[in-house]
Amino acid sequence: MTTVTTVRPAPITIPRGAVWAAQAAVALADAWQRFFSGRLLAPRSRAEEAESLRTYALSIRQADPGFAADLYAAADRHEAQG
Repeated sequence: MTTVTTVRPAPITIPRGAVWAAQAAVALADAWQRFFSGRLLAPRSRAEEAESLRTYALSIRQADPGFAADLYAAADRHEAQG
């Protein structure tokens, strides 16, 4: 004869404050995203975009002058299209 032993674990309860903490974390993440998405996605003019690209090109000019020259040319083309 074979005997099978089964174990029935005790039910796990939700820790106190877990639901509240999860809701607070979601609300904070949502507020954080709304705050920064409004700042990062603000419409910029072509001149502002080209200027930020030139600033980036200037920062990498010493490491890769050829790529920096390409970025300067791209900024000029982007600005001229507007």
